Amino acid sequence: MKEPADAKYHVFKFSDIKPNYTPRGSSTHEQVHSRNGASIAGGVVFFKDAEIPFTLWYDELMICFSIEESFAIVVDGQAHALTPGDMIWLPAGTSLIYRSKGTATAFFAVTPADWADRRPTT
Repeated sequence: MKEPADAKYHVFKFSDIKPNYTPRGSSTHEQVHSRNGASIAGGVVFFKDAEIPFTLWYDELMICFSIEESFAIVVDGQAHALTPGDMIWLPAGTSLIYRSKGTATAFFAVTPADWADRRPTT
């Protein structure tokens, strides 16, 4: 995807993000996406006492940066415990479980940038 000529950088302040948890225990805040001319999407996701099964239809890179008690991503039955600073790459098609006890916060980057618009219909 070619970036529009008027695409410009933008500074996002973490302090401006206010978690709004879903009943499943997540709060996703996508700041960069195709709608603002980016060729990659990214943002911050919060988890709170979550056990969320999910199958990715996009590639995802996640960097954990805050954990209250524990945070893991379970793939093929194996729990990958993450601590602040740990990173995990998850290719499209991966079936997983996002699991947190207490709260956990991570940065995510996904591709393609219009991943949200490509959500499969069920």
